[in-house]
Formats: sequence, C-alpha cells, structure tokens
Amino acid sequence: MAIWLIYCHICDIFVDLFIQMITTTDILHFAKTHKVFTRKELIADLKSQAPDNARNTLSEQMDRLLKSNQIVRLERGVYALSDNAKKEYSIVCSDEIKRIYQQIKTQFPFANYCIWDSNAIMPYMQHIPNLNFIYVDVERDVTESVFNLLNSDRSQRVFLMPDQTQFERYIIGSEAIIIRPLVSEAPLQTIEGMNTPTIEKILVDIIGDVEFSFLQGNEMNSVYTNIFERNNVNKNKLVRYATRRGRKQEVEQLLQNSKV
Repeated sequence: MAIWLIYCHICDIFVDLFIQMITTTDILHFAKTHKVFTRKELIADLKSQAPDNARNTLSEQMDRLLKSNQIVRLERGVYALSDNAKKEYSIVCSDEIKRIYQQIKTQFPFANYCIWDSNAIMPYMQHIPNLNFIYVDVERDVTESVFNLLNSDRSQRVFLMPDQTQFERYIIGSEAIIIRPLVSEAPLQTIEGMNTPTIEKILVDIIGDVEFSFLQGNEMNSVYTNIFERNNVNKNKLVRYATRRGRKQEVEQLLQNSKV
C-alpha cells in the first residue's frame, strides 16, 4: 500500500511538471483538431510536447484562452474552440511562387531555401504600397547560383542581396525577385510541399532587412499589432530567431509598443 501511494505521488509530480510546459499555442492546436475536448484528453494528447521556457500551468493557460474568447467552456471540464479563435498563419502560394520553387528544386535539389512574397505582410499594413516582390531565401553558398538560374529568364528582374541604395534606386515600386541569404535554423513551415517562412521569421526579417525599409514607425507597430491580433505567434520561437539575428532588443521593444 505504501509503495502504491509513493508511486501515485510520483505520477502526480510528473503530471504537474508536464502541465507547466504547455503553451496556449499547444492548446489551440489541439482544439482545432477536436470539435469538443476534455481536460484529460488534452493532457493525454500533449504529453510528448515540452516547449522551451514555458512556465505557466495548464490552468493558467486555459484561463487565458477562455478570457480572450479563443476557447469556450461547454460544461465543467469540457471545452471547444471559439469562432473568434486566432488562426495559424500560412503563406498563400501563388502560381509564380510555385513555378520558381520548382525551378530551383530541379536544379538544386539539396539546397535549403524558402520562398514567399510581399503579399505576406500587406493585409496587416495601414497604408498599402505598390509592391510586388518575391523573396527567395536560400543558404548563402548557393545564393549566386540561384541568382544566375533565375536571372537567365530575361522576362523577370532578379536582384542578389541588394543594399539600401540599390533597393531604393532599382527595386522599390517595381516587380522584382530578391535573392536573400537564409539564416541557419530559421523557422520554416511546409505549405503545399514547399518551404515557406513561419510568421515568427517574417516578424524578425521585416526589422532591419533593406527589403522592408518601407515599414517605418507607426506602420511597423501596426503590422506587429495586427499580426498578433489575428494569428497565433510563438513568442519563444520569435525571440530565439530574433536573438540569432541580433534583433532581440528591437523585437522586444515592438512587442512592448504594440502591447502584445
């Protein structure tokens, strides 16, 4: 009997430790795949997950989601996803993006790269500029080779890692494909079989990269506020990537300014 009580106590400790590592993102991901779920079902499903630096208890995270009306309580211990829940962000892959992605994949099947365009951030801006950029973020060793490949098609304007002067003189206001170095361990996600950036990568890249110099002051604050209001953002992932790019302080300041 004593041994059984000790065993139960140890199990309770492990459950307590486990629920302290759960984030709201984990809960929402589970809720989106289940119309209705119980607390026990949630814990059972999330046992294998352990997000870094997450310290809040499951109850605290659930309370936060209930107060923000992202999940609703149907009855004691039973929950469902609210109609007002934030969405998981994903890039809309245009036919042009698909064509360029396949073109690179055919010639450089082992290269690590992702592709996206300026439409990824336009819905979150107050003032919509006349932009039509496609960004090809590729590991640095093959940036020039990818540039030469895409530049062989004379119908498209391709630029290799432009500086501020080049961007302002030759790119802004026009259609362009911009080849950029892909930072190692950048957070990516697969959409329709193609590597695309996560929202956390985009939030860091738009700070300081010359291709986003049109985002200044209040416009940048608006983008951050709108993205956080409409989408799930993993702050741990965001800060890790910002730290890797030397932009942690800038990101934290924007989070404070935007009150998110």
